[in-house]
Amino acid sequence: MEPRTTVEIADRNSRRRAVIVAAGAIVFVIGQVMGRTEFRDTTDTGLYLSRSIMWTVNVILLLAFLATGGGLLTRREIRELVNDEVSRLNYKTSVVAGFWVAMTTALGIYLIPGLDHLSGRQAVYVVITSSVAVASIAFSYLELRAHRDA
Repeated sequence: MEPRTTVEIADRNSRRRAVIVAAGAIVFVIGQVMGRTEFRDTTDTGLYLSRSIMWTVNVILLLAFLATGGGLLTRREIRELVNDEVSRLNYKTSVVAGFWVAMTTALGIYLIPGLDHLSGRQAVYVVITSSVAVASIAFSYLELRAHRDA
């Protein structure tokens, strides 16, 4: 049965958003663990370029979803209900988690002697991948927990 009220639609959209961000983050992490585009010594420029482009697209989509809360094409009143005070707090908490992961990862790359061989591109890849993944997963977890506790 389809929800009829604006509140029911907003609740459904909010739950879907949490699941979509979680799925997107998990697929992103699995793809990076399996692919590790920046760490392959390949002569196939086309494959390298397509993987780099896909990584960039995935990062941009996850960041855009986090930044906007999704639902840019939904009605304003539904979007406002979906992005309520709890959701905004979850967003801020997840962004803070992503920031600290980025800073810790970058500092680790700088300080750990065995990692000084990484190129700048590889270091950026590791920092962005880890921070975006953590921020996305944290947001999804907090949102799903908020729905479960409601």
